[in-house]
Amino acid sequence: MRQPDGLRYALLGVVSRNPRGIHGYALRRKCERALGGFWQLNFGEVYRILDRLVGEDLIEQVAGGRAGTRKVYRITDRGRASLDAFILEPPADAPRPLRQELSIKLLFASPGHLDHVLQLVTHQRNAYLSHLHTLSIQRTKLSRLAGDHLVTKLLIDGAELHARAEIAWLDDVAQTLKDKWRRPEA
Repeated sequence: MRQPDGLRYALLGVVSRNPRGIHGYALRRKCERALGGFWQLNFGEVYRILDRLVGEDLIEQVAGGRAGTRKVYRITDRGRASLDAFILEPPADAPRPLRQELSIKLLFASPGHLDHVLQLVTHQRNAYLSHLHTLSIQRTKLSRLAGDHLVTKLLIDGAELHARAEIAWLDDVAQTLKDKWRRPEA
């Protein structure tokens, strides 16, 4: 999903699953749970998008809570049609090129930088290992929740596969650079 439309439709989707309405804090929490932690949401961003969705008549804002003081959001017929159209259209995402800072460093490094480059590769590898650990924690938390979370499990699976592929690539980079750039021992 593209970030602007993806988050917008993620919020719209969560609102659609709550026909009696949902307030902003619960919406953010449910959206984060559904996305498996793949997007870090902040209240400001959530409320800006909600205001746009209200302005476009995709959701409506009604009084809610015990005293009717909370903003509660419900999907409109127009919002349902927009969400359905989004679900049915092909994804706009294309495979992304490798655009990491490490790629640029590798591109312009030389054999004289070998030890430092290997440290950078190890640092990046450790970051992916840490990400795998976080995904494992998310998977454990998800397994403790009631209900079916099939799609969120699939998203975690995809993120794990991506991280493992990055680790394999980094291992290959390190070994190839060692093989090609190390000076033979005298």
